[in-house]
Amino acid sequence: MINLQHLEQLITVAKEGTLSRAAEVLLISQPSLTRNMRQLEDDLGVQLFQRSKNKLSLTETGKYTVQQAEALLNHEQQFLKNIQRFSLQATILFGGISAPGVEWEVRNRLAEQDLEQVVHVELHDNDYLLEGLLSQKFQFIVTDFPIEHDDVLTTGFFKEQLYISVPPAHPYAMREEIALEDLANLTMLLRSGLGIWQPLVDQLTQTKFIVQTDWEAFDELISASALPSFSTNISQANSDNPTQRVHVPIVDKEATKTFYISTLKKNKSVLMQFT
Repeated sequence: MINLQHLEQLITVAKEGTLSRAAEVLLISQPSLTRNMRQLEDDLGVQLFQRSKNKLSLTETGKYTVQQAEALLNHEQQFLKNIQRFSLQATILFGGISAPGVEWEVRNRLAEQDLEQVVHVELHDNDYLLEGLLSQKFQFIVTDFPIEHDDVLTTGFFKEQLYISVPPAHPYAMREEIALEDLANLTMLLRSGLGIWQPLVDQLTQTKFIVQTDWEAFDELISASALPSFSTNISQANSDNPTQRVHVPIVDKEATKTFYISTLKKNKSVLMQFT
């Protein structure tokens, strides 16, 4: 049986270059590390090191073993994460979402039914979400299209409408609606992590965006700035810091998203919590 700790020590030796420096990093004595490396060679049945009077270097087999050891230990860590995550599914609902506003809708639906369900969601692209659902990384996913798969149940969830939000004194505040082409030459505030809304933003090549990664800082910036920003019917309903801004709907078809929630058929009870 290969000792995984010895493999970790081998990786450290390769990184540090000498046994003495590796022993210091590992907080063990150099003689102990030397014995462990000899034991690893015996366990593997190969020579990992080329030894000379004052020098120790990895053989080609040793270098290859380091690469394989790194891959094996990474796999072991993922294995442990998968097992622990599966165990937590008895108390925590794991979901994958494709847009930030979905998280609000998920939590609101659970609250409406007085369900004290702990939910953890992750934002990913649609391909990753489907793969995660089928591999049971996620117990449910929310995408902007229905999933067509023999093992999956899908149902409509909600619609999200994109708006431009401006101060009352802004020229666009008097509009009843607006088109994406009208945003050309504007400078706008934008929050990162948009999920499936990002392609829409990317097509606005004539609009300048000031991007903020911190959501709390973004809300403060919105309150203090006269620059336009995006909002949706979902973000407006769930904002902790309502502003005096005017929200003008964007009429382009890509400014409206219909979301679908999906689970594996064997997890039908999960879907029932949201519908």
